[in-house]
Amino acid sequence: MLPLFRPGETALAETGARPDPGDCAVYLWEDRTLLHRVIRAEEAGAWLADDAGRIAPHFVPWAAVLGRVCGGGPFAGGLLGRLYSFIRRRVLGPLVSKDTR
Repeated sequence: MLPLFRPGETALAETGARPDPGDCAVYLWEDRTLLHRVIRAEEAGAWLADDAGRIAPHFVPWAAVLGRVCGGGPFAGGLLGRLYSFIRRRVLGPLVSKDTR
């Protein structure tokens, strides 16, 4: 989730809080604790992905979501987070992919 959060960095999360689309969430995935953006929420869980578009969106049941991240600046959640994620994935993502080939 660069540049908002660096690998290994400590992030404060509100446990038990159900994140909304645009929020960053901490969750369990294949025996790992991860932090990614909620791109869509459903009754049974949430679809999460990174902002850079390197990880395919994946469904995570609410039972595996540990909480909503509190911090990371104004782009870590809400409407600004959704806008930031859209720009990173759709506009900047393809430009970065072309440069790294």
